[in-house]
Amino acid sequence: MKRRRANINPPLKLPPSRWGETFFTQPRVAPPALKRHLVACCVGMALLILGAAGVTAIGKPEPFVDVSEAAGITATHRGHWELFEDDFASGYLGIGQAWGDYDRDGWLDLYVTGNRDPSVLYRNQGDGAFVVSQLSPQVALDDADTGGAVWADYDNDGWLDLYVLNHGANTLFHNDGGRGFRDVTEKAGVGDAGKGTTATWGDFDGDSFLDLYVVNWSCFPECGDPNITREHDEARDTLYRNRGDGSFEDVTRLLEYDLLLGAGFSASFVDYDNDGDADIYVVNDQFKNMLGNILWRNDGAGCGLWCFSEVSIEAGARTFIHGMGLAVGDYDNDLDLDFYFSDMVNGMVLLQNQGDGAFVDMAEEAGVVVGPSSAVGWGTVFFDYDNDSWLDLYLTATEFIQFDVFSGPEGMMFEYRDYLFKNRGDGSFADATPQDWLVDLKPSMGLAYADYDKDGFLDFVLGNWNEGYQLYRNTGAIGGSNNWINIRLVGGGDVNRDAIGARVTITTDDGRQLLQEVKSGSSLGAGNDTALHFGLGAATVRELRVRWPNGAEEMLSDVEVNQFLEVAYAG
Repeated sequence: MKRRRANINPPLKLPPSRWGETFFTQPRVAPPALKRHLVACCVGMALLILGAAGVTAIGKPEPFVDVSEAAGITATHRGHWELFEDDFASGYLGIGQAWGDYDRDGWLDLYVTGNRDPSVLYRNQGDGAFVVSQLSPQVALDDADTGGAVWADYDNDGWLDLYVLNHGANTLFHNDGGRGFRDVTEKAGVGDAGKGTTATWGDFDGDSFLDLYVVNWSCFPECGDPNITREHDEARDTLYRNRGDGSFEDVTRLLEYDLLLGAGFSASFVDYDNDGDADIYVVNDQFKNMLGNILWRNDGAGCGLWCFSEVSIEAGARTFIHGMGLAVGDYDNDLDLDFYFSDMVNGMVLLQNQGDGAFVDMAEEAGVVVGPSSAVGWGTVFFDYDNDSWLDLYLTATEFIQFDVFSGPEGMMFEYRDYLFKNRGDGSFADATPQDWLVDLKPSMGLAYADYDKDGFLDFVLGNWNEGYQLYRNTGAIGGSNNWINIRLVGGGDVNRDAIGARVTITTDDGRQLLQEVKSGSSLGAGNDTALHFGLGAATVRELRVRWPNGAEEMLSDVEVNQFLEVAYAG
């Protein structure tokens, strides 16, 4: 039977938002604490009254509600301000949030990093609430300055392991059958001495064991000098090959050295050219070594082990911006994967995949440019929040006020609005940001999505710099009658257990095709749920085709909609 949620409060027909044209030109001078207090005084009571009904203060249906307190998500985040005092390069803007079912009870759990505060592992109780796991102290990393985090079953034993990026050596925790976590960093050889921001898992050599790409933003003071030079080896990004015995080999030599020294913020293994293997796209900040973004094409075996070609310029993907977060998805439903990445002050970039190995920036035409403005974009994701079959876009942001950024992050981490863009289905997006979000400002950096309550609508967790984490539940008020299907792929044999790199193509009853790929690690220091959630609108599924990472294909026909479907590799 189809599960649907009634849209009790139909949308009001309001004029489109004009904030993108006027809001950024007026600097704010009130300190963040005062601004937050004023917002609470002015709108807090209205939100309290209307929030339970899924309606905003102006009567418009509310797509998401903050359920942090009710759900038990109270973790704090405390930035290490002192690191920025002498030189901005010595600082660390680390934040992390990752979804994964570590205890295999069928409910997605949540891990969040605290930077200077202890990190927290929350266990999903299956009733909409979370509790701090009894295992949380084992992964708290009390003495580390923590950043990004991502789950993956690197040893294919059926249990999700946890990789945490730090200011300095990173940490790999092995999941001992849900009974506890062990720090196996030294044994695995994935400590990495840089300043990690985001990590991404993918099987680049097709041996069924997940490899790891670590993005580093400089490494000062570990390297002894704030300047990024060839002599500072730890400043570079790192590519690790999984040997399959619990250890990894540093194979960064396979990549061109000079192109690894950017101030990296995010990356993703992704098959951008549809040839069946895992390529790598890296988003770099423009700080002291202006490389631009880097696209590594996977060319297969050879070159001493494996061949990668840097094709950024020829592919039109060598964008020179202050790159931060990265979203990957087929926003235009043309069966190839596109990139959206956030920038600082000068707008954002939407690279539309042309299907021939090339990209074109369509951000302005698509209506997802934010700026020129005082916005600093951070974590970002493609996700279909209204289940209409078109991937929507979420962007977190803070505000840049001080022009002397070298004075520290205080100048770029002021509270600001986030952006929710609704995909119109014609190549463009509409700003669908709830009006309440334009006044309830936050210093948002981190973002990761999942359907944590298994109601068929994607929710998300938000990481706020120097404050803490918020859990937003999708109310279903927008698109509540639309169909959907949530697909979790399970590997085995010569396919990695998480099926990372696998693809699902759905053909609907009206002949349309939708594509998604299983990915682990992107946005900014984030781990989205690896299940593939397809909104379908009014359509049903005529055919569901899986392309596994080893190239094998599997097809299912006339699949029931509005269900959570697990597909296991049968090879």
